[in-house]
Amino acid sequence: MDFCTTYAEVKRYHGTSFRDYLRNIALDTLSILMGDDAKNALYAKPRVHFLYFHHIFEDEAEGFERFVALLAEKHRFISHSEAVDKLVNGTVDQPYITWSSDDGFKNNLIAAEILNRYDASCCFFVNPDTINLEDKEKIFQFCDTKLVMPPIEFMTWSDLEKLLYQGHEIGSHTMSHDNVSGMALSDFEEDLVMSKRILEQHCGPIRHFAYPYGRYDCFSKDAYDLVFKTGYDSCSTAVRGSHWANEEGIPKDKLFIRRDQIIAAWKLSHLQYFVANSVKNMSPEGNILPY
Repeated sequence: MDFCTTYAEVKRYHGTSFRDYLRNIALDTLSILMGDDAKNALYAKPRVHFLYFHHIFEDEAEGFERFVALLAEKHRFISHSEAVDKLVNGTVDQPYITWSSDDGFKNNLIAAEILNRYDASCCFFVNPDTINLEDKEKIFQFCDTKLVMPPIEFMTWSDLEKLLYQGHEIGSHTMSHDNVSGMALSDFEEDLVMSKRILEQHCGPIRHFAYPYGRYDCFSKDAYDLVFKTGYDSCSTAVRGSHWANEEGIPKDKLFIRRDQIIAAWKLSHLQYFVANSVKNMSPEGNILPY
């Protein structure tokens, strides 16, 4: 069994559909209708924008760097911790972007190399159960059943140590990428405590948490409260959106972080549109817990 190393292999794994074709046409149209001037005006708005990815495969690296370079022209890159602190303290005075990644794939090291060239920090949300995982059968089963992906190599503890040395951050993504909505609260609390403890043994303080699958229906208000009870400083979703500059600040235990997913193989114009559209639709209500 060989590991998947290109996004082209992922596309073959998932297959293509007529819906994909229609989606591509729709995004082409929406991007053209929005126009470059409108996009640039939206990019200039003071805010904190969380962008995240799962993978940067070999055939995605060039596109990812083009996108990072484009954003660097009009934004200041800050760490996940700085981004959270700015929203909590009400010090959002310009357009900020922060990067994060979920699932801990080995190819995230490609992303780190690119981000390093732009002095950009990234928070890598990982599952302790897959760090140092070498059994290919277990990797195949995990990727297939929990991530709906072909087998992809995971990072090692040495990789995480390297990322920390480069100035990046590590966060928790639960022990084994389980859907929180299907867990008893007591089991989720144990998972939060255990993943934090294991990661801190290897990586130092762990401030941030992102729950798997990321939709609102994969979480709850009680689960959210447990995140802060067990010592984390932030909780991230995978719900698209950007964060409004609020001079009064947002209580830490009310901030519900929205993140725009980036797949670097997508057209650059599509990525630009997603970012601009999130800025266009941001509101004070989008900063806080919706439950």
